[in-house]
Amino acid sequence: MPLWSPSARASPHNQVARATDGAVRVLSGDDTAALHALLATDPIAHVSVTATVRQRGTAAPGRGRNAALVLGTDRPGSAELASACWVGSNIIPVAADAAEGELFGFGLRALRRRVSSIYGRSEPVLAMFEATGWSHCREVRQGQPLMHTDAPSGDVEPLAGLRHSRMEEFDAVERACAAMFTEELGFSPYEQGASLYRERIRGLIRAGHSLISVDPQSRQIVFKAEFGAVTNEVVQVQGVWVDPRWRGQGIAAPGMAAVIDYGLRLAPQVSLYVNSYNTAAIRAYERVGFQHCGTYTTVLF
Repeated sequence: MPLWSPSARASPHNQVARATDGAVRVLSGDDTAALHALLATDPIAHVSVTATVRQRGTAAPGRGRNAALVLGTDRPGSAELASACWVGSNIIPVAADAAEGELFGFGLRALRRRVSSIYGRSEPVLAMFEATGWSHCREVRQGQPLMHTDAPSGDVEPLAGLRHSRMEEFDAVERACAAMFTEELGFSPYEQGASLYRERIRGLIRAGHSLISVDPQSRQIVFKAEFGAVTNEVVQVQGVWVDPRWRGQGIAAPGMAAVIDYGLRLAPQVSLYVNSYNTAAIRAYERVGFQHCGTYTTVLF
């Protein structure tokens, strides 16, 4: 895992500049408009960063030693940004190619931060990860299809009863989310901070971004999904899960058809990315109209 150095005294600006011979810098509030313009070049791939930057209202670093910040490279002879990289608990390249990903990796190695993942379009992610020298990762998941749709499913009837979860259902939603997380990633979400994880789930419920279907007899959640990032242009779906006891009964595709309907009320496009080995999920997504629009890689720490 990448290490955090409590004794490091140099500012992030100086650390990054030295590590990249001045090719990469830490963005400031003055770069906010330029960052928004860069994010708009690929709204599907950049939805997570776009949602976060819009919420924060600035490209400037947050407060505190390990606060989130944004790295950037400049287009030669222009005031425009060439590429950027969100640096928080997750690392996400923005409009970067392999060479720029490598530069960001050199900068990250100098920052010596503790992170949970690097993810995004495959080419810059893989180059960045190699440049960091962070060899002790949990897993590298390559070839993850990035998919999107801009229309309701015409051939699959949406799952009846899918709805927004309610705060009084928090305990059940948390159990379902934790089960999905553990099954998907192979470790408990509570390893990385139980209170933060629970607050994330509460935030999704409050925002109306947590969707569930409940079996009327057992009152158990049989299907769930969340909108992990929402902008005016794109909604990104995450955490799709069918209770193991209900798998094989044709719930996934109708559930996703209903998720699309909810998502299109918020934005004109619905997107997601999925592990390449999850062929059943990919088939369900394709069945309800999702189309491939790129390839992601996720590095898990």
